[in-house]
Formats: sequence, C-alpha cells, structure tokens
Amino acid sequence: MKTNATNTRDHHVPRMYLRRFAQHRPGGAQLIAMSPDLKTRFPASINDVAVERGFYWGSDIDGVPHHDMEKFFTALENDATTAFRRVLDTGKFPSEDALPPWPPRTATRHSISWWIAAQILRTLRQRTRLELTHHGQAFDPKPKKRLDLPQQFDSANRHIKYIAEMIERLAAAIFYRPWGVGFSDYCLLTGDVPVIVLNGQDHSDQHLAVQFWDIYMPLDSHRCLYLPGLGSAGDREIRTDHRFKVHPGLAIGLNSMVIDTAVRHVFFHPKHDPSAQAEPAVQTGGELPQFMMTYEVIADGYGVERRWLDTHPQPPTSPEPPTSEDDIKAIFAELAGELDKRQRTLKPAAESSGGRTAPA
Repeated sequence: MKTNATNTRDHHVPRMYLRRFAQHRPGGAQLIAMSPDLKTRFPASINDVAVERGFYWGSDIDGVPHHDMEKFFTALENDATTAFRRVLDTGKFPSEDALPPWPPRTATRHSISWWIAAQILRTLRQRTRLELTHHGQAFDPKPKKRLDLPQQFDSANRHIKYIAEMIERLAAAIFYRPWGVGFSDYCLLTGDVPVIVLNGQDHSDQHLAVQFWDIYMPLDSHRCLYLPGLGSAGDREIRTDHRFKVHPGLAIGLNSMVIDTAVRHVFFHPKHDPSAQAEPAVQTGGELPQFMMTYEVIADGYGVERRWLDTHPQPPTSPEPPTSEDDIKAIFAELAGELDKRQRTLKPAAESSGGRTAPA
C-alpha cells in the first residue's frame, strides 16, 4: 500500500522555538548549526534543521497510516507560542526588565509544562534510546557513525505509544515543581535536544528522572528556564519560583551539556556566538557527565535591563585571581559528594512524591 508518510517533513524541535535563536532575514529565519564535535558549522534555515522525513507517522490497529501525533504536537506548539511570548516579550524598551514578572500565570505555566514534556519525549535521541532498548542494545549518546532509523511504522508506533503514555505524567511533574527563569551575560546555545534532564537524560524511567533531577532549557541566546527537581530539595532558596543570574562559568558548562546531549546539531544565533569557548563535556564510558548547578537568586525589586539581550558586556580589565589547585579539588569533592548523595536518594524521593496528574 502506497502512502505519503515519507513525504512529510516532521520537526522534532519546533520552528517556533528555534526562531528564538535565529536572525530574521528576507529569506526567512536563519541560525548557525554546528555538529556536536564542533568540526562543522553552517548557516541554516530553521525549516531545514531538526527535521526528519515521516518521523511521526504511525499506523492504527488495522495498519492504516496516520499522522495524529504530529497534529497533537502542532496544537501544543500553537498554545505554547503565546505562552512563550508572555514570558519573553514582556518589555519593549532597553531600560525595561529582560526577565518577566515571576511566577508565570497558571495558564502560561500549563502551556509551557505540556510543551516541555513533549520536547523531552519527541526527540530523535529519545526515539533512538527506545529503539535500542527494544532490541536489547546499549544506548551510545555519541555513536561513531550517524544512526539512521528505519522508516517503518513499528519503530514509530513504539515511540508514539510511549509519548502517549508518558506525556501527561511528565507535564504534571514539570507543572508542580519550582520554576526559575534566568539571565546569562554569556551567550547560550541550544540543540536538537533542547530540554535537558541533568543527570537523568537517558534514564530508563523518564518519569522518575524528570521528578527527581533538575531540568534546563535555554529560551533564547541569553535567557533560560531552570526547574529544580526533588533532588534539589535541600536548597530552600530555589524551592519556590524565582529569578536568577547565570555565572559565565556555569553558562559555559550548560553549553557543554547541550553539545554533549545533541545528536546531530547544536544551534546558536549568528550574532550571539558562544563557540569560542564551546567544547563537549567530558564523557566517561559513553555516558553523559554529571552536572550540578548552584546560583544566587535575584532579590525582589532587581532585574536585568533588556539592552543586555543585544549588547554584550566588556570583559573585566583585571582578571579574577586564579583558584588554587587545593580549592578546585575541594569544590569537586563537595560536588561529587552531593551528587552521590542525590543518586542514593533518587528512588525513595521519587516514590514519596505521589502521582499527581497534569491539570486539564
């Protein structure tokens, strides 16, 4: 039976999101795409990246092809477009605050929660993980050669079924957690896995991982969402919705996580290029590195002027004194100890959280 399934161009990262990292030109919105090994870069239209032929085509119990999941995602994207505008487009003048009034309204939070949940589940990385697990193979986040999944309905059907089973639970876990919105002087990049579950990206139980670990998502070249999970319960300052400033060192680290998590490409704005200090995060045994983020919350009444969305501050004339080797070792030891502690409490903390469902 012939079908047009392979003729559709299905984006697994929506163009409405990529547009935030693109320069608007007469021919359309254009960004810079770069391979995760940083060896290749090229200008690209947002229409031509993070896209696969027939990616969300499935078949029903009678074997009839359908494109229902793509239609569902389109509805979520249309709803989320307005929500992202409420968060990112709240001011017009350079002196106004680049960070939005916080926390977001319930309707905005609801729309973005469902969008984030969908984005965790819908990617090529997730499809690859599910497919290799189905065939009893270990998932390699950085295969030596490009993995081309077969364009067959059984592979897509497994992914579509998984999305349908998981999305409401993930949306609830995201909706009911603390939300932080942050600003970074240092330029941020994104990739074909734009939502990162820090320390739990490829966990076999994605619901448990999303409940427990922190979630990071760049919103544009200088703003991001950071959603602390149950594992960060000890830090009282971030257990409620908050606004924060990202230290340049942390921004570089987060960019490295985006690079290391990407399957085919990372993306950045042509005028906001962080690639000079971009590098993959250190990997061990083919697994993603561990990462823990700490930051200071911006006090009420303070903010960041919108002019810094387009103007990059000059580097300090006198560099900070270098950190001693003993201090570096102490910092790493403290972080490693905290990560080990969180790993040990992962399952009991998630089980005790209950099973709330996403708001309708």
